[in-house]
Amino acid sequence: MKKGIIILVFLAAALSRSESQTWVQTLNGISMWAVCADVQGNVYAGTSGTVKAIYKTTNGGQNWLTLLSNGASNFLSLSVDSLGNIFAANSANGVMKSTDGGNNWTNIPASVFNGKTCQSVCCGRNGIVIVGTVSGGTFRSTDYGVTFPDTSITSSSIVLVSKDRYNANIFYAGASSTSGVTGFFISTNAGASFTGPYATYNCWGIVQKSTTELYYATTSTGYPFSKSTDGGYTWISVGVQPAAMRGAALDLAGNIYISGNNGVFKSTNNGQTFNNAGMTSSANLCVCVGNKIYVAATGTTTGGVWIGTDTTISSINPVNTGIPGMFSLEQNFPNPFNPETRINFNLAKNGNVTISIYDAAGKLIEKLIDEFKPAGTYSLAFNGSGLCSGIYYCKMQAGDFNETRKMALVK
Repeated sequence: MKKGIIILVFLAAALSRSESQTWVQTLNGISMWAVCADVQGNVYAGTSGTVKAIYKTTNGGQNWLTLLSNGASNFLSLSVDSLGNIFAANSANGVMKSTDGGNNWTNIPASVFNGKTCQSVCCGRNGIVIVGTVSGGTFRSTDYGVTFPDTSITSSSIVLVSKDRYNANIFYAGASSTSGVTGFFISTNAGASFTGPYATYNCWGIVQKSTTELYYATTSTGYPFSKSTDGGYTWISVGVQPAAMRGAALDLAGNIYISGNNGVFKSTNNGQTFNNAGMTSSANLCVCVGNKIYVAATGTTTGGVWIGTDTTISSINPVNTGIPGMFSLEQNFPNPFNPETRINFNLAKNGNVTISIYDAAGKLIEKLIDEFKPAGTYSLAFNGSGLCSGIYYCKMQAGDFNETRKMALVK
């Protein structure tokens, strides 16, 4: 069952600042390895030390809920599907799964994965779950983790599985090992099989900026930072990482973050150069949500989830600060969309505005904004990469004004 709320532990020793980046250490002293986000922007974290637990925050890290406190092993990867099912790669203990938001958990034992250590997990649409294992390749389920009949890359250590942001049938896998086949693998049939490797560096972090433009972080000697412009089939080195990196993420402004030895680093020029982002503790996986980056860190004093906020970035951008004559919610464009669309709206006077996305059954999928805004014309982006094809509704509330628009996601 869910445990009590762990109150946010405030600033570690002091706030670190770099390029408008402000950092706060939370879950202090608990060694962390994994972080992920769901389609509603909630963030999950998994441990890699004495404590064996999974945590969740619904308010940007101000508070953390303990979803699981008695894990049998380290949680090396987390993924949440569009229905809210949570999967956690639990090392030698197989995979932990919750279908009720973390209240209850079941174990998918390591025997399902040929006794291999489970290192990574990634959820796709319509029940697809792909698990990466050490020296055992990938295992795929098409029934929400009930069975895992499909295998691929059977001899490699898969430390990362990632889904394409634009095509639900494409998945990527990263292999890392001191011996054996390493590099970047591609699946074009929703994870049933993979081809590759298309690069031979240890692959720990993948960033996708368009349908064809990808980057990956590595732990290989020399620490090259690699780029592909053809969907991952050919790669070139565009820069050098400061150290071995195990995580990578893309923020709303298109900046690339990498995390690993010596902390978190940021590139504003597509990986040509990296500068420390203000966090210098040993780091593992990372994820960007809104204008925040969440970083899992290890250590008795530096361990926890570090949260960096970039005050120069907002998920909602003013288009025109002139005062519109009326409130309105415009039709999203493009529509149909895959996976990104833009939503424009007008505020005739200052006040709180809420814009939310619902599925066809009326279930809340994501609250895009809920905050005070001055009168003006605004534009925000919505990404449906974690959702299934179908009809969705965008609802705007501002004072007495209510309006809903129908959106079609087609993958």
